[in-house]
Amino acid sequence: MNKCKIIMYHYVRALKSSEYPEIKGLEEIKFKNQLEYFRKKFEFGDFIEIIDSAYKKNKIKENKVILTFDDGLKDHYNTVYPILEKMGIKGYFFPPSKPIKEKIVLDVHKIHFILASTLNKNQVIEEIFRLINKNKDITKNKTGQEYFKELAFPNRFDTKEVIFIKRILQRELPLALRNEITNNLFKKFVTQDEPKFSEELYMSLEEMKEMSESNMIFGSHSHSHEWLSHINNEKLINEIEISKKFCREISSKNNEIIMCYPYGDYNDQVINEISKRGFKAGLTTNVGDAEIMKEKIFELSRYDTNDFPQ
Repeated sequence: MNKCKIIMYHYVRALKSSEYPEIKGLEEIKFKNQLEYFRKKFEFGDFIEIIDSAYKKNKIKENKVILTFDDGLKDHYNTVYPILEKMGIKGYFFPPSKPIKEKIVLDVHKIHFILASTLNKNQVIEEIFRLINKNKDITKNKTGQEYFKELAFPNRFDTKEVIFIKRILQRELPLALRNEITNNLFKKFVTQDEPKFSEELYMSLEEMKEMSESNMIFGSHSHSHEWLSHINNEKLINEIEISKKFCREISSKNNEIIMCYPYGDYNDQVINEISKRGFKAGLTTNVGDAEIMKEKIFELSRYDTNDFPQ
């Protein structure tokens, strides 16, 4: 069976000297170390080869590794791109189009920086409880404490407190209340100036075009980073179409567009809609080797950077 290793990155920066040293990311020096490790152990691959293998059943070497970078972060231009270019390595980048076009900060990133700005996570939880309990008419009398009992279970990377904050603000509450609480917390714990923060957090279109001209490849991470299996079909199609247009705006040569599912969330309907619109592959957050076959091309597994030596 054809397989390869696809690695997933988000924040890559000089963390300890940054304004937000508690952000969950990879130190710049550790990124360089990991690339040296990959260069010794593997051969850097190309998604064109992977797609051709899946659709034409060509055999590929099993020691291929591909680097993917989610969310369109400024880290990818300031830190990742110069290193990759110097080492002659191709990277695959997946920016959501809305924050770059509209100068807003996505809720997913607001949550990251709320968490990074507060060492005592119970401060955040207490504020969430207060705002939920104040809006019990919207939550059908469900309290913050009841949500905590349902959602607060740790995973391999996060404590139960962090998981609760992420889940309650990402998906569990009604959208309007979720946005209101997230915005309130962001203003209280991070900054009042969202447009400025957005420009500092995300790459610009010009920066992405420069990277594209230097052999870096861009794909889709949707428009507004929604849980794609949790929205109606009209909105799903809109998310796909806007992000596809954005990929073409970055590079008119971008023909083999890949979808990187926000939160790793997808279902058969999502796969059907992106395949109808010419997407060639889909990246999940399922952990493991990516199986290269036509039946699995829209469900490619990835490893986190923390799964390999740094």
